[in-house]
Amino acid sequence: MKRIVFFNLKGGVGKSATSTAISHMMAKVFGKRVLLVDIDPQGNSSSIFSETDYFKLLTGQMEQRVSIQELLLDSEMDPHEGILKTKYENLDVIPAYLSLAEAEETIKADKILPQQFKLKNQLDKIDEEYDYCIIDCSPSLSILNVNALVAADEVYIPMGVDAGSIMGARSVKNLVRMVRSYHPRLRIMGAFFTRYQQGKEVSKQAVNIFKGIMQDIELIPITIRNNKLVEESSWLQQPLLELDEKRTGTATVDYLFLTKYILDVDKAECTKKYFEYVEAEKELNRMKTLKSKKNSSKINEEQLKELKSLKKKYEGKKLKDFIDYFGEEM
Repeated sequence: MKRIVFFNLKGGVGKSATSTAISHMMAKVFGKRVLLVDIDPQGNSSSIFSETDYFKLLTGQMEQRVSIQELLLDSEMDPHEGILKTKYENLDVIPAYLSLAEAEETIKADKILPQQFKLKNQLDKIDEEYDYCIIDCSPSLSILNVNALVAADEVYIPMGVDAGSIMGARSVKNLVRMVRSYHPRLRIMGAFFTRYQQGKEVSKQAVNIFKGIMQDIELIPITIRNNKLVEESSWLQQPLLELDEKRTGTATVDYLFLTKYILDVDKAECTKKYFEYVEAEKELNRMKTLKSKKNSSKINEEQLKELKSLKKKYEGKKLKDFIDYFGEEM
């Protein structure tokens, strides 16, 4: 089981949105057996896949089920007790609740067992049962997140297009360097931008700043564009791909490419296909604009020539043809 952490010390960068979208896509589109572990006391990833009635939970009308909290506090507990089967094939979740924040002090007070290996020891027990484990972290320098890094093989850093996100990425790099002293296999695979708005100056500046000060971390060429469906996913408690089954949303397609990128050993082919898709999307939209101008007799000779060229290039093609790359499931 390959274990992947999405982590940034800056909040609001899309860690939970990324964890839920990618874990669901791995299971549904690529047929992987996936375990999503929520180690953030806010429990945002848990809420997407959980049918827990939080009002009843808070008012004592129902008991809190076994969660990541109990598995971290009791090394003898069977991790299967904390696994929640979702309604989505191949996708299971170990949820988190707000009470996990209280449990952190108990974990730090444990002087008998190494504090940072608690999650790893539990995941080791079920290592053969899944292909991938996705771990969603909180934006903090906590023993919970150290546990996540010690249990992981790879780290991906989501970032917003702001200086705080890049500073948070640098802090992750420093924390990973410390963890590697006793877990040398851990690697940062790259960072990527979320809520990205192409053409906006702030987005371009964020890319330039990152490249200027973070040369030792790869900037993944796939960006997650701003899209209202990402926010609706959290509000409606449904994974992104369920809300956008036709794959028309920009963020949906971007996350599909990012999922493929993470799964592939050779990243070059996926990167090439992604750029082909982005170019086709841009030019097909341009073609629609030119057709509208032509129909309203507002097109000039140069634009008419451009329209003919685009028609020839995309004759018989639709934008969805550029995501057939993902296979029959698409």
